[in-house]
Amino acid sequence: MSHSENTSIAFAEPRYVDRVEDCFFYHTMDVPGLGEVRGHWDLRDRFTEYIGGVSVAGKSVIDIGAATGFLSFEAEKNGASRVLSFDISDASQQNFLPFKDKLPYQDPPRWLERYDEEINRWKNAYWLCHRLLNSKAEVFYGDVYRLPADLGQFDVAIVGSVLEHLSDQITALASIARITKETIVVVSPLLETDERIARFESLASHPEADFTWWTYSRGVYREVFKMLGFSLTKITSADYYYHYGERFETRHTIVAQRDL
Repeated sequence: MSHSENTSIAFAEPRYVDRVEDCFFYHTMDVPGLGEVRGHWDLRDRFTEYIGGVSVAGKSVIDIGAATGFLSFEAEKNGASRVLSFDISDASQQNFLPFKDKLPYQDPPRWLERYDEEINRWKNAYWLCHRLLNSKAEVFYGDVYRLPADLGQFDVAIVGSVLEHLSDQITALASIARITKETIVVVSPLLETDERIARFESLASHPEADFTWWTYSRGVYREVFKMLGFSLTKITSADYYYHYGERFETRHTIVAQRDL
């Protein structure tokens, strides 16, 4: 019996997708039958580095903000015993910064309709790759601030470049921690100070950057993880290629282990 048959959770039914034109790729992927598909970020051959060297072999893994699914599929390739890909169910679950001349602020219902179309293209890309890679990963769409306990407990949670796009990172981390038994891996920009501060990233003069809220310090992460019963055990940094900007961007990997 599968895990999904043991719970009341409505895991997502697979979509049959066969047209790349119906997809939006967040991750650059090598996909059987398609070759290279170009996305925003190229993390190929860097999975272990990206997740801070944490071993997923024989572990259950939840991939928070799976997007095209690169991290989920790599976790499977690296021997994870169970993989659950999580993403938002609809556009209303993501807040954008309130620029007065932009559609999310001026006409929220119209914006939600447009953004839902974009989200569906992300989901199509995931399901196309899921099928062509013969993935066994389960999928759940929901609210990151309210992850249900019926999803089960996971040994490892991977939170890859998600928190910077949330207005309330700490509530999201608390939600993730409730269903994580051992290790949380967060990949994010970071202020390298033990002072407990956050930097507001948006500028009124740059309405195109309406999706990045806060960068937190090492000190904030350390305290928040302590609140949640975890200890910050490792921080690494590396530059990853951002295709659409044609540049490398630095991201930090923060590893926290649940206290015994």
